[in-house]
Amino acid sequence: MSAETIFITIIQCIIALSLLGTFVSYTVIATKRHKEARNRKRQAQLNQLIVDKILPQFIKEDLSEAVSEPLIDRKILDELALMDKTDRQLMIDTLIHLRWHVAGANAFILHRVYVLLELNQDSLQKIKSRRWQVNVQGLHELTLMDYAISDIDILRFNLSDVSELRSAARSAFMRFSKNEPFRFFDEIRDPLSIWELVGFFRILDQSKDTVKSNFANWIRYSRNKTVVICCMKLAAHEQSTEAIDSIEGLLNVNDHALRSHAINALGHLRALHTQDHLIKMYPNQPIDCQCEILFALGIFRTPGAIQFLKEQFLVTYDFEIENNVAGILARLMRGGQLNWTVPQLQERKQRILNYYLQEQ
Repeated sequence: MSAETIFITIIQCIIALSLLGTFVSYTVIATKRHKEARNRKRQAQLNQLIVDKILPQFIKEDLSEAVSEPLIDRKILDELALMDKTDRQLMIDTLIHLRWHVAGANAFILHRVYVLLELNQDSLQKIKSRRWQVNVQGLHELTLMDYAISDIDILRFNLSDVSELRSAARSAFMRFSKNEPFRFFDEIRDPLSIWELVGFFRILDQSKDTVKSNFANWIRYSRNKTVVICCMKLAAHEQSTEAIDSIEGLLNVNDHALRSHAINALGHLRALHTQDHLIKMYPNQPIDCQCEILFALGIFRTPGAIQFLKEQFLVTYDFEIENNVAGILARLMRGGQLNWTVPQLQERKQRILNYYLQEQ
């Protein structure tokens, strides 16, 4: 076989492989799109089934009315019982989606539908899987649908090497623990993410019956900086005044980022007794801590705090400080807590103050 023939054969093979690759790519794309379209159609049908046939039987116009044990029509239950694995997962996803948009009696109804259709068993099977991705999915489903599982079933995931699995386990433990929902803080060695903190807030907002925790010990003794910051924010969110002393102890730490979070928490907790200390330490603080002190004083709204804010606005030339104080003073003026007319105010400062006064 000549070299020319070999070259032509190679070129033909390359062209054939290119065409085959293109065909396979288009086939995969078309299959994926068809599957997505079919799932969307199934999802729409399930949504319609829930909205038309299930929810109208239970939803009360007056949510204060006690909800008895819901009973779904047997025909509907039989229809739903025939769902295959894909449809059951779509049903779980649909219930979770609806669960995030309702509360009270309606949330209870969705929870009961989840249990009556035995979809909880699907989620429980997932946390027994050997694949961590499936474990995470199961924990999220059980948490979001408010189906309680025992502490021991959750704690085993806290020591996982996979951060996503540890995070899901923490959220589940926080939601379902009957004794100390934040006990996992004792074992955390890795940094907590902002998304975990957001998840904690959402669970607290939806779980008014969650046992109240005393965050003071973790704030005082934890060596994990992110745990300390997280606990200060949770204490402020829950208005846990028991934590104020522990937070106040962080005002003198060398880490100014930690110090700024402590000042912010004291402001949210309205720790008025710290006002003089905050004013005294103000001149020697970095910008971020100074801004947090101004924020705290704006929440305190005492005569001394307001006077200090006015003085800082008049004397400062730092752009960030100036704008922070102007925003705080403008809110106080719009809210009627401050009636302030300043003679001979510099044109630039008057312009900044007017800008914030016009904000809605």
